[in-house]
Amino acid sequence: MKNLLNEITEDIKDIKAKKFEYIPTKSVPNRYDSSLTFERGQNKIGKELDTCVLFVDIRNSVALNKKHHTQTMGRIYSVFTKSILKAAKNHKGHVRNIIGDRVMIVFDPENCFTNAIHCAYTINNISISINSIFTDVDFKCGIGIDYGNLKVIKVGLHRQGSEVAENRNLVWVGYPANIASRLTDSANKVIKTTKFKVTYKSLIDFSFLSSSPLFKGIGGSPFLDSNITDTLTQDEFCEKINFENSKMKYSKGEFIKFEKISSLKIFKKIIITKSVYDGYKNTNPNDLAIKNNWWSIVEDHEIKDVNVEIYQSSVKWTI
Repeated sequence: MKNLLNEITEDIKDIKAKKFEYIPTKSVPNRYDSSLTFERGQNKIGKELDTCVLFVDIRNSVALNKKHHTQTMGRIYSVFTKSILKAAKNHKGHVRNIIGDRVMIVFDPENCFTNAIHCAYTINNISISINSIFTDVDFKCGIGIDYGNLKVIKVGLHRQGSEVAENRNLVWVGYPANIASRLTDSANKVIKTTKFKVTYKSLIDFSFLSSSPLFKGIGGSPFLDSNITDTLTQDEFCEKINFENSKMKYSKGEFIKFEKISSLKIFKKIIITKSVYDGYKNTNPNDLAIKNNWWSIVEDHEIKDVNVEIYQSSVKWTI
């Protein structure tokens, strides 16, 4: 154990000490790309590209596994993965991660907006086909797409024989992969959202007087007479509300009351960022989905870590 931990410590020191360099590329790397380096003692060479990344995920897979026989779920996972691999290839996408019920597809930069969106349409058709054949399974998919700069590094160990692929992989560093994954988490779901309306009296700001030698302090209430109401997310409410001497306190003034408001947000099957929508619209201005406004802005979406405008749709091919 001592030898193992010493070896790992040396690996950590090596990775911290070496430079990471990224080479621009116009094609999607794979784990066998010899120009990507990860050996000890060398600078680490990765690649970078500006493109679209798509995640697709089976909805309620845990519940499906509880409800259905392992034979059925084995067939579902097999047909799902095989179908997504074929769809990706048809739309010039490259599957770069399969984690059970979730698949990651990265597209070559050329025509990536069109290829990613059309791939999403095809996946919608695949979902319908699976449902029409596995009639006792409520099969659904959620799809998320983002565009931006992706940096790719190879990680793993050198192994021989059948263990090569299992000990080597690519890591995709950058917001697009994270954002696309977050969008997928919400796509084709009904999500309960909670907000809080906090009523309070605002503090009077006397800071502009404090520097004056004549300022001796002001008596009376430090709060304005009129009430103010803020609408907060659940995280904001937890951050700004606290208790002092068994009384609720609000960071912006004198707390009066709060009201909890719950609602349901229904997300469509495909969610994309504004950069993807704009890229697709610029490339395909006469596309029916664009002309007929089949993509709609998602107002007040509250998807974690997603701070950009997003669009949604459930478009599929008419065959």
